[in-house]
Amino acid sequence: MGKLFKVPESTVIDTDKGPVEYTVIGEGKPILAYHGGGGGYDMSVLIYGIFADAGFSVICPSRPGYLKTPLSSGKTFAEQAELSAALLDELGIDEVGVVGASAGGPPTYEFSKRYPERTKAFVVIDGVSRYYDQGEVSKLNEMLFLSDPGQRLQIWSLKVLPKAVIKKILEEESDLTPAELKERTEHIIDDPVKLDFIMKFYQTMYPYSDRKAGLWNDVEKLAAIDKIEGLDTITCPALVMHGNRDSDVVMAHAEYAVSHIPGAEFYLIKEGTHFGFWVSDYAEEAQQKAVGFFKDNL
Repeated sequence: MGKLFKVPESTVIDTDKGPVEYTVIGEGKPILAYHGGGGGYDMSVLIYGIFADAGFSVICPSRPGYLKTPLSSGKTFAEQAELSAALLDELGIDEVGVVGASAGGPPTYEFSKRYPERTKAFVVIDGVSRYYDQGEVSKLNEMLFLSDPGQRLQIWSLKVLPKAVIKKILEEESDLTPAELKERTEHIIDDPVKLDFIMKFYQTMYPYSDRKAGLWNDVEKLAAIDKIEGLDTITCPALVMHGNRDSDVVMAHAEYAVSHIPGAEFYLIKEGTHFGFWVSDYAEEAQQKAVGFFKDNL
């Protein structure tokens, strides 16, 4: 419990769309991976490691403004998709699967729209597809979550008081009742894999100072979305997965995407919060579904 997350070394490569930091994990057919808000390539290594374990090669770039990818390499989600295509050009990769979660949803949709000849299939997990606004950030949350000292405190607290912190995390990103929060927290505490995931996840958002530009760019660009246009032009197999207890990115995002993408498949992560794909009671089933989808379509 509380082990440090060992992240592979990254490389910064110059493309015709600007510099981009990335790493590759696993061997096999390639999957382009978009991390969520507050992350970086290290977050993708953690949250999409299941695909590397299943025999895929997972390409993990830091989106612009995160870690060593400058914000100038692509502020909009469309520009981020173009940067990814330029990265694939440099790596000599023609076709990929694509996966994105949360704020990684919009660049996944944009890449699939703009590069149909390169996108063999994609999976979006609790991803944004329409208007999303986090609202005002309280001074307390800014101090705890949007500062290096606050994040160090969070990581320390997870090691010392894991039950209290995990319960608070779940409360913030779900609509679970107090009784359900208690039960879900106990399940995570009692499951070494899920507990280890939560411990390591918060390490992939630290230090905040190296991710601040990307995070606030995400906040601005997500709030500017009405609905992602052009989803009806997507031609590849698509799997949209969403937890029905997610109060951060609500179910309407999945419903919009599935209703507009021709032939899109919807998968309900039962009792899934925003982290449901990884820590819900049905996480293993959801992960097997995503892995199987890529195995069938790549």
